[in-house]
Amino acid sequence: MAESRTVIFLYLCLTLILLCRSQENTITYHLYEEQDKGTFVGNVARDALLYGSVPEEEFRRLKFTFFTTGNPFVRFFTIDEKTSTIRTTRKIDREKVCPFKEKCLMNIDIAVYIRDARRNIYDLKELYQVKIILNDLNDNPPMFPQESVSISVSESVPVNHILLTSGAVDKDTGVNNSVMSYDIVPVNGIFGLKVIKNYDGTSDLGLVVKHKLDRETRDFFQVIIVAKDGGYPQKTGSVTVNISITDYNDNRPAFLQATYTVSIPENYPINATILTVSAVDQDANENGKISYHFSSRVSDKIRKAVSIDSKSGKVLAKGPINYEVDKQFQFMIEARDHGTPPLPSLAAVIINIVDVNDNAPHISINLAPEGADIPEGMETGKFIAHVSVSDGDSGRNAQFDCRMDDDHFALEKFYDNIDNIFKIILNQRLDHETTPSLKVTITCTDKGDPPLSNSTSFIVTVLDENDNTPIFSKSLFTGSIIENNAIGEEILRTTATDWDSLENGRLTYSLDSKAKSSFTIDPDLGIIKAGKVIDREKETEFRFHVIATDHGDSPKSSSAEVIITVDDQNDQPPKFTKHHFTFYLPENKHVGFEVGNITAVDLDQPKYNNYLFSISADSNVEDLFSLDPWAGRLTTSRKFDHEVDVMFNFTVFVQDPQVPSFTDSANVTVVILNANDHKPTITVPTEDNNTITVSAGTKPGTVLITIKAYDSDDLNAKLAYQIRRGNKKKLFELDRETGVLSVAENIEKADAGLYKLLIFISDDGSPVQTSHIVLNIIVPGQNSTAVSGDGDPNMLVVIILVSVTSVLTIAIVTTICMIKHIDRERQHASVVMLKGEEEKMFGGKRGSFSSVSTDSNENKDGLKKKKEVSFSLEEEKDVHNISGSSGIASFTTFRNPNDSQTDTLELHKNSYQPMEKDIPLQTNPDKHWGQHEVEL
Repeated sequence: MAESRTVIFLYLCLTLILLCRSQENTITYHLYEEQDKGTFVGNVARDALLYGSVPEEEFRRLKFTFFTTGNPFVRFFTIDEKTSTIRTTRKIDREKVCPFKEKCLMNIDIAVYIRDARRNIYDLKELYQVKIILNDLNDNPPMFPQESVSISVSESVPVNHILLTSGAVDKDTGVNNSVMSYDIVPVNGIFGLKVIKNYDGTSDLGLVVKHKLDRETRDFFQVIIVAKDGGYPQKTGSVTVNISITDYNDNRPAFLQATYTVSIPENYPINATILTVSAVDQDANENGKISYHFSSRVSDKIRKAVSIDSKSGKVLAKGPINYEVDKQFQFMIEARDHGTPPLPSLAAVIINIVDVNDNAPHISINLAPEGADIPEGMETGKFIAHVSVSDGDSGRNAQFDCRMDDDHFALEKFYDNIDNIFKIILNQRLDHETTPSLKVTITCTDKGDPPLSNSTSFIVTVLDENDNTPIFSKSLFTGSIIENNAIGEEILRTTATDWDSLENGRLTYSLDSKAKSSFTIDPDLGIIKAGKVIDREKETEFRFHVIATDHGDSPKSSSAEVIITVDDQNDQPPKFTKHHFTFYLPENKHVGFEVGNITAVDLDQPKYNNYLFSISADSNVEDLFSLDPWAGRLTTSRKFDHEVDVMFNFTVFVQDPQVPSFTDSANVTVVILNANDHKPTITVPTEDNNTITVSAGTKPGTVLITIKAYDSDDLNAKLAYQIRRGNKKKLFELDRETGVLSVAENIEKADAGLYKLLIFISDDGSPVQTSHIVLNIIVPGQNSTAVSGDGDPNMLVVIILVSVTSVLTIAIVTTICMIKHIDRERQHASVVMLKGEEEKMFGGKRGSFSSVSTDSNENKDGLKKKKEVSFSLEEEKDVHNISGSSGIASFTTFRNPNDSQTDTLELHKNSYQPMEKDIPLQTNPDKHWGQHEVEL
C-alpha cells in the first residue's frame, strides 16, 4: 500500500511539473474590442519574466516573432522584434471575430529566437502561447428581425390570448450587453406584453389580449415594442407591430411533439430527409389546412443548411453540414393554418451533428528567420522549423502520428505534454558538394477509420563555403580597336571560372586604375568596351590588368594582363549639324548676298575629314541660290521680292570625296522677309473723283463716304486713317480703323464753304509707309459764290467760275439775238419754225437771263415769280448741276475730255448722299448760291 501511494505521489508531482511548465509558457491578456490601431496589448518579455532571468547582453540578441502559418489571429496584432511589445494593427470587432460566443479567445504562438553572434544566424530559444481574450463592449443595439411586423388576430380570441412575434437579437454578449427587458407602447392599451424564453436562450414576444376584441368597433391596432440592453450607455431597438382584427378562426394547429430531436452525420447527403414534423388542426376546410415554415427568427446560416417542405413538413439537408463548423442546429418551425387570419403554432427542432473522420491532419510549418538556407558546416541540433498540426475532427479521429523521411533531420516535441507542436532539428551534418539541396517531408496520419494522412514539404538549400579562387582562361588577353570609335564599342571578352556555387562562385570583373579612364568592363560578362573616343596619334597602345572577384563572405580574386592596340581608319561619314536649316532673307538684297552657312562635321583625322556640299538636283533652285562646296556658304543668285516669293524648301548633301558612300542630307528652308516697300493704295476717293456735297442741317453721325485702300505688301495689313488738315471746325470725323467719314457736329448755314480735307492712310510696317489724298467737301450757303474752306474764301475759284459762266451766258444770248435778227429779216414765218425747233431741241428749257421782277399779269394771286435765263445741254445736265430746290447741292470736278461720262458719275453713285428725311429741304429757293438759278 505504501509503495502504491509513493508511485501515485510521484506521478502527481511529475504531472504538476509538466503543467507548471506549460503554464509558464502561456500568457493571457484581456483586450476590449473596437480599440484604436496601435493599442498596447502586452509585453511578452516582461510578462514571461525574461527581463530578470536573461542577462542583458543575451536579451539584446533575442528576436520575438509570430508564427504566421496556422495562426489566423496574427493579422490583428504586431510584435516588436526587440522589445516584444504586442499592439493591435486595426480596430477589432468582437461580433465579427467571435459571433454569438460568450467568450472570445484568440490564440497566438510566439517564437523567441537567439542570434548566434559568431555565425549571425538565429536559433529557437523559447516558444510562448499567448491567449488574448477579447472583451465585449456594448456597441450594438438590440435588433429586431424586421422594422415592422403585421399580425392578424381573430375577434373571437379570448382575453389573455397571446400573439407571438420574434424578439430582438443583440450581437453583444454577456449579461449586461445583451437584451435585458422589453416595453410596449402604449402601456395601458388593448394589448400587453409577455416575454417567452426559448430553448436556445433567445426570446419570443407575446402580445397579450387584455380586453375583448370587437372587429366591428375597431379592426386595426398599432403598438411599438422597445427592447433595452443592460449595457452602459444603454442601447435600444424597436419594432412596430401592426395588428389587424379578422373574423373568427378558433383553432390553431397543434404539433404532435413540442420538440423534435435527431442526430445526423456531418456528411449527410444533400436533399435527404432529416426528420418530419407534423401538426393537426381541428378546423375544417381552409381553416384546417396546414403549411410549415421556419420561424421568422431562424438565422440565415440555418436556412442555408436545411430547408422545410411547406406541405409535408419534411426537414431536408440543403447545404453542406460540417461538424467542425456547427455541432448542433436549434430552430423553431411554425405550423400555420389557412384560415383568416391564419393561426400559427411553434415546435422546436434540435439537430445534433455527429463527427465523421472527414478531415486529414493539417500541417503548418514556420521556418527559422533565415529560412531553409543552411551552411554546410552547421553543427547538429540546429533549429530548422516549427511544426504545428491540427485535425478538425474529434476523439480518435483527431489523434495522429507524424514522421519524417530524411535522416538528416529529426522531429521532436516542443513540450512533452503538448502533442501537436513539434520542432525540426538538424540531425546530421550537410555537404554542399554532395547534396546542394534536400526536400524535407513531414507526414501525419490520424487514427480514424479509415485513417487520413497529409504531407507537407519544404526545400532545404545547403549553402556553400567560399574556398576556391577565380581562375582566368588566359594569362594574357590581346585585342585592337579602330580610332574614332563609338563609346561602348566592344573590344574583347575575358573569362574566368570559380568552382564555388551561388554567390561564392559568382564573379565580378573590374579593371585596374590604368584602364578606368579609357575602358569599361561588363561586371558580369567580362566584356571590355571603349569608355571614350580614342585618338591613335595620342595613344597607340594600352596595357592594364583585368581582375575577377567572387562574392563570398571573404572575397577571393585573381588578375590577367590585357594589351589593346589602336588602328587608324577613315570610318566616319560627314554629318550635318542639323537635320533642318532655316534662314531668313530680306527681300531686294543684291545678288551674292550671303544667306547663311550650312555646317557639317567629320570625326576622322585631317587626312580623312574633307567633305563637299551640294544642292540636290531635284530641288530646282540652282538658278536662285549658290552653295560653296567647301565652305557651305549659301548666297543668292538673284534678287527676291516677298510679294512674289515667300519661301523656298530644298535639300542639300554633304559627301566624303574619298568614300562616296559616306553622305548625309538635310533640309533647307529660306524665308523671304517682307521689306515693307509699298505704300497703301487708295481706291476711294480718287484724284479725279474727290468731291462731295453736304447740305446744312445734316445730323451728326451721318456717313458721308468710306475711304478705301489696300497694301500690296500684305493684303491683310492693318491700315490707319486720319485727317491731317482742313477740319479746324471739327465738323467731320474719320474712323481710324474702318475709314468711315461721318458728320461730327451739326452743320449750320454759317458753316457753308469748301473744306479740303487732307487724309493720310498709313500701314503698320517698319518703316511706316503713308499715302494721302485731298477730299473736297462743299457745304452750300445763301450765296453760291461765297464758298470757303475752314472760313478761308477761295475767291479765285469763285471769280473764275462766275466769270466763265458770265462769258458763256453773254455769248449764248448774243448768238441767239443775232440769229433771231437775221431770221426776222429773211422771213417772218421762219420765226415760228425756229421756235418750234428750239423747243424740240432743248425740251422746253430755253435759256434766258434777266433779273427777277414782278409781273402783275402773271401773278394774279399776289405771289412773286422768278424770271429765269436758262441754258440746257442735254448730255451734261446731270453732271454739271447746282440746284437749290431740294436743299442738296451736288458738285463734280471737271474731267479730262477723254474720260467717259460714266467715270464722272462714279463718286455720286457710290458716295453717300443724305436722305431727304435726314436733311430737310430748303423752303426758300431764293436763298441759295445767288440770286440767279442756273442749271448746267
